[in-house]
Amino acid sequence: MINISLVGIGYWGTNILRELRTVEGVGEIEEIDIKNGRDIDSLTHDNVILATPAWDHKEQVIRLLNQGKNLYVEKPLALTCTDCCIIKSFLRDQTLMVGHIFLYNDRVKKIKELLPQIGNIQYIESNRMNWGRFQQKITTVDSLATHDISMIHYFLGEHDFKNIKHSGHRFSKFEQNDRDEFEFTCNSVPVKFNLSWYYPDKQRTTVIIGDRGTIFWDEQTKVIKLQTNIWEDQRMNYSPTVEEFKIDCNPLKNELEHFVQCVENKTTPITDIDNAIAVAKNVDLLSKSFS
Repeated sequence: MINISLVGIGYWGTNILRELRTVEGVGEIEEIDIKNGRDIDSLTHDNVILATPAWDHKEQVIRLLNQGKNLYVEKPLALTCTDCCIIKSFLRDQTLMVGHIFLYNDRVKKIKELLPQIGNIQYIESNRMNWGRFQQKITTVDSLATHDISMIHYFLGEHDFKNIKHSGHRFSKFEQNDRDEFEFTCNSVPVKFNLSWYYPDKQRTTVIIGDRGTIFWDEQTKVIKLQTNIWEDQRMNYSPTVEEFKIDCNPLKNELEHFVQCVENKTTPITDIDNAIAVAKNVDLLSKSFS
């Protein structure tokens, strides 16, 4: 049984708190938030979940590591790869886990399991768009693309993104783009990201095209569609074999349970500091294409 201090009870922190109350192995949950006049200097437990704004993470994580705390930090760990590497230099024998939530999503694991059935991967496209949550201090890359980068690494391996092309649009007239489109290659596979918080419909879809089949995943409906037998000799098969998989899961609860297990068993998290650094490196590469 471990006690946890949850720092940040805002939009996402509220979701964490709700799920944390259902996780086996969690004892007392201490709520730390500026709204109740408390900050990270007033927490009392050795295990901390940090759900504060991304631009505060670096300083807060270093302070908490110096106090010997075990940490789960919501993504991104920090806003640059350099800052993530600096954080690593303060890490001793504590648990440090980063909230790349889709790596705890059973639907993502199912897609990885299905990949051999579609042959060599030829193209991946991800759409992550919605009306909100609007940001002014961080870009769509920091806010949204971190999810997709972590999954691309899971599917294709951790490789530097190359041949990056960017198109951005400012609809709100604020400093940050409201929509960003990226095309690049990862491990020689062409990939496209469509990112926006200024879009009238919530879309969370991923398409993976292989030379023997395709995968379409709609996270909103929780459905994965696998198409195989897509060719008949040299002709496209207009009646391919189609299988649908509807998988219910709770990625946030899975993630929190993993944190508890890592603390109790002193094991390395799936989304550890090195995983976070790899994601941050490609965040930096995409961000550089803005200029």
